[in-house]
Amino acid sequence: MVTPSGSDAPRPLHRRVVARLAGVSVWVILGVGFALGLLVQSVGGPWWLAFLCYLMAGLLPVLLQAVSTDDTAADISNRERAVYTLAVLRWAVTPWGVLAQLRQLWGQVVAYARYRGAMPNTVRGAPKTTLSLPFDGEWTVMNGGVAKATSHSWEILSQRYAYDFAVTDADGESHAGDGASLADYYAFGREIRAPAAGTVVAVRDRLRDYPKPGSLWLEWRTGNVAGNHVTIEHADGEYSFLAHLKAGSTTVEPGDSVEAGDVVGRCGNSGHSTEPHLHYQLQDAASFWTAAGLPPRFTGVDVERDSESEEERSDADSRPSEPAAGTYLVAGDRVSRRTAE
Repeated sequence: MVTPSGSDAPRPLHRRVVARLAGVSVWVILGVGFALGLLVQSVGGPWWLAFLCYLMAGLLPVLLQAVSTDDTAADISNRERAVYTLAVLRWAVTPWGVLAQLRQLWGQVVAYARYRGAMPNTVRGAPKTTLSLPFDGEWTVMNGGVAKATSHSWEILSQRYAYDFAVTDADGESHAGDGASLADYYAFGREIRAPAAGTVVAVRDRLRDYPKPGSLWLEWRTGNVAGNHVTIEHADGEYSFLAHLKAGSTTVEPGDSVEAGDVVGRCGNSGHSTEPHLHYQLQDAASFWTAAGLPPRFTGVDVERDSESEEERSDADSRPSEPAAGTYLVAGDRVSRRTAE
């Protein structure tokens, strides 16, 4: 039976409990699961119970992604959630998937310890690098923001202030036709540029573009979730990380110097990408795994923003910076480089 819109009918208790769990930090679930496993082992409990604790610590956060909450109910259907969850599980149980998760967990510890829990934000430890948009033409911010409510992945410290960019048409669609082919996507193959001057410190170029865009299935054959990427070191120990690039498209090598606007590759669908897009993040270290994210501000940018996005920016952490310092973006923004008058 469908509950009418606006109905105050309460959900069953078990559904409320599961929904509450879905809102708990993934790291809390991981920590509790591992702590229980260690406790069982320390008191000489059965091996299978300790194994179950460790297993649930790893799988429960993934399974809970299939649960809708009040914040996500309108964003994705239950079927789509289930497909995505199965895709993540298929990858998570592979040896390279397990290794990637352990590297990410260790990276969280390293980044958190580096700042003693006082992670960078728009006020504390704000970045100094002057950034321009890393592409030509108009793109849409599909995911990301500098506040917790709009963050790309708030609980993953390196990706806390990351952005996903794609090209959309007048109807907001990112592809022509049914979107079953990579070539259908407007962003696929578009040039990606260095957002600021610096030195290239890392390049990955040989991972395939996952050939099933729009299906919510993910590449499961690699532990490199970022796919093909370029990392650029700027001044003041800040690094740009541009990910999911097209296989064989990078134009730079480690050690190369680049200027803002130089082409470094093309937009692709490599790594954990559900459709062609650019993943961009500014970080405080060269390593994708152990870095902490920094809130990027873009200069020389024209922004078309709807009123809903404007309301989301009212959070204290997402307040606009001074015009001379650049602009913080939020999901839904349509952005392009400002043309000279």
